Amino acid sequence: MRIISFFLFFSITSSYYLQNFEGEIEFNVIHKQKDSSLAFNNSLPSKMNYYISGEFSRIDQITTLGNQSLIIDTISKNSLLLINLMEQQICININNEKDTNEVIAIKYLDYYKNILNYKCQKAIINSYNKQTEKNSTSVVFFTKEISNSYSNNFEGLTGFPLSYEINSSDIISTYTAINIKKKNIDPQFFTTDKNTKTYSLDEFKNLMNQ
Repeated sequence: MRIISFFLFFSITSSYYLQNFEGEIEFNVIHKQKDSSLAFNNSLPSKMNYYISGEFSRIDQITTLGNQSLIIDTISKNSLLLINLMEQQICININNEKDTNEVIAIKYLDYYKNILNYKCQKAIINSYNKQTEKNSTSVVFFTKEISNSYSNNFEGLTGFPLSYEINSSDIISTYTAINIKKKNIDPQFFTTDKNTKTYSLDEFKNLMNQ
């Protein structure tokens, strides 16, 4: 029994490390408004950087109004959102909040393309937005060389997306990886400063309503 247990543990651990990736993935972001008569939202991100190491990922989004970061613990599934508020960085504990977009179905196609030397398969993903009560379809190219556990989109996808769309009620946002660097990342990069004020999501909402 001990031999079988060890073998199962070794198999699971080995498959995890086969998918392991440490480094930075830089994305370019393009937004297209469905209704051209509406004013463009300047707060939308123009660039996004993914940092991956061990069980953690960190997503930095760059906007004209400032930067924000999301730190994800892939084991506990807990997330920390770092934002700048009145020239001060604060942290919001997301506590496993579910995305408003729920993946309904994933169709894998026998079509592949190369993105930055990573073989990527095409998938069509149907999602349902709980807020708008609307369905949407996204085209995704993903690689199985990086685990999807590091991603904050498309739950259930069997790899990490390097090119994809996010459909909202008014805008289609296209994310495309433009640079991938394998490198060591300091574990402190996935933590918050001791002086950073931390709020629960409900506490932050109450703060904004004051």
